[in-house]
Amino acid sequence: MSSKRCRESMKLEVAECLEHSLEQLRDIWDEIGICEEQRVERQNVVLHHMRNLLSEMVSEERDLRRRLLASVENCGQEVVTISKELGLQPFQPEEGLTILQLEKSLRQKVESLNKEKSERMAKLKQLKDREQHLCDLLCTTPYYIPSGTVPTTEQLETLKDHIQTLTTEKESRQQILSGTKKKIISLLADLEQGPNTSFERDIVCEEEDSFLLSKENMEALRVLHQELEFKQKENQGIADHLREQIASLWNRLLYPAEERDEYLASHQGYKPSDIKVLREEFARLEELKMQNLKRVTQASREEIALWWDKCYFSRQQRNEFAGFYDDEFTEELLLQHDEELARVKAYYEKNKEILECIKKREEMWKQMLEFEKRANDPNRYNNRGGNLLQEEKERKKINRDLPKLEKILAEQISSYEEKTGAPFLVDGCRFMDYVQMQWAAHEQEKQLRKEERIKAKHLQTENEMTFGSKPNTPAKRRNPNCSKTPNKRLKGLNGTSYAPSPRLGVTHSSIMPSPSPARRPPRACKATPSNNKTTTPHAAPAPCTYIPHIPFPSPSSIRRPPKSLQQKKTPKRVLRPTGARLAHRKALAERNADMSHAFSTSTISGGHHGPVNSNMSITSACSSYSDFAERLNQF
Repeated sequence: MSSKRCRESMKLEVAECLEHSLEQLRDIWDEIGICEEQRVERQNVVLHHMRNLLSEMVSEERDLRRRLLASVENCGQEVVTISKELGLQPFQPEEGLTILQLEKSLRQKVESLNKEKSERMAKLKQLKDREQHLCDLLCTTPYYIPSGTVPTTEQLETLKDHIQTLTTEKESRQQILSGTKKKIISLLADLEQGPNTSFERDIVCEEEDSFLLSKENMEALRVLHQELEFKQKENQGIADHLREQIASLWNRLLYPAEERDEYLASHQGYKPSDIKVLREEFARLEELKMQNLKRVTQASREEIALWWDKCYFSRQQRNEFAGFYDDEFTEELLLQHDEELARVKAYYEKNKEILECIKKREEMWKQMLEFEKRANDPNRYNNRGGNLLQEEKERKKINRDLPKLEKILAEQISSYEEKTGAPFLVDGCRFMDYVQMQWAAHEQEKQLRKEERIKAKHLQTENEMTFGSKPNTPAKRRNPNCSKTPNKRLKGLNGTSYAPSPRLGVTHSSIMPSPSPARRPPRACKATPSNNKTTTPHAAPAPCTYIPHIPFPSPSSIRRPPKSLQQKKTPKRVLRPTGARLAHRKALAERNADMSHAFSTSTISGGHHGPVNSNMSITSACSSYSDFAERLNQF
């Protein structure tokens, strides 16, 4: 509606403009005086000009429309092409756009796509340059992107990852090159040689940046390092072997320790020059060995015996080397000893793991026996330093680890016997048989010790039942605050009274042990035999019968504790009447009944020399300690 109104308005404006122009032309023509015919011609010219102008204007607008449509077509095709090169989806313009709007939209899209294409190409060139440098350094193939094409986003990301991988590989190879180069220079110095090949010179003499880090060069670098390391280890082995041989010859020739230490301190390396000096020393010692065949052979025998012990060879295996017992010392005999020593050492090195485990097992076995021996020692409880707890922990550890070690040894020896087809001998028998015999002998010995203890205890019980037991606890010290018991006057059989002997006492028994240790009688006195069970009334008394004195305090001399202390009572120890304790009490009661006749025959001797009556025995009617004290006071 607005466009129609615009057209109508335009028509009116054009008509007015045309009418105004024609009016001006008429006025001019009238003023000039142009005739009517000329006026008609001039009007036709004006109309022709107006027609041509409008026609040109229409042509120009038509040309503009054509150009816009051509631009839309070109831009559309270009958008499709660039989008395809960039790997993007085709551009779809909005619907309802005019030709001018569509052309503008397509033109702007083409500009943005071309900009992105330029950026990708510039980035591709930058990445390809970095990649090419790394590929030239590592001698690898670059990532392929077709030339003349625009890389996609995925291709650029893949190229970045490839460059990162190459960079990491380059750094890794450079580190390997740097470290290996230092090692190679050190190895060449130890081997006392310089770079011989061009490759070795490139590594040692040239800069690291100029070295191509290709796979072939890195592999050659690794091989060179391994070869030099092998030569170094070979020289080390040669030097160590020469030192062992020299040490063996020193031992055989009884070289002083000072000279050995001085020589080894000055020749500790393994360079070719050191090996040369060691070989010269070995040759010199070999000459001395030939000059001292007997001494060297005997030293070799001692060393062989030591290695035999390490290998647990039996007597039969040792006797197989007959030269060990040959007394004709010759160079051939010494050579035989060297061969035997080398054979035993080779056997030890071949079975080193098994033999070391056997040695460890033997040490654990000895420790177990030592702990069992200590466990049977009653004096070990007197130790208050905490060693018992430590010993118990170690004993449990050995009892736990010893079967495990024997199991491991059994598996190793079984594998050895399967591989070699020969039994593994320890002291002439298979190891497991040796272990079983050792355990059996140990159990038998424990059983024998147990039986011996039972027999000894039974014999001790019989002796105690016959002669009485000895006190197991030391006598208590006399309290200095207690007053002495006043001396009692003892009456003899004839009515005379006499002071008790300072050595008065009673014989020991299992029921009533002596509270104090027995004193030694004077030399003039002779002890009454313990086996006299009866005493003849008319027999002459012994000159002096010795009975240990037991001091008994009188009731008046015993001090009572303060009342404050009497209130405090010592807690009683409650013993559970177990079967073993009841049986022990019953046995003591029976023993007391059997031993009563022995106490009834005990004699008392003082200054009285008259006939001794058996009825005067203090202990004849004593059934307890209190009865004994009361009976003693009656005298």
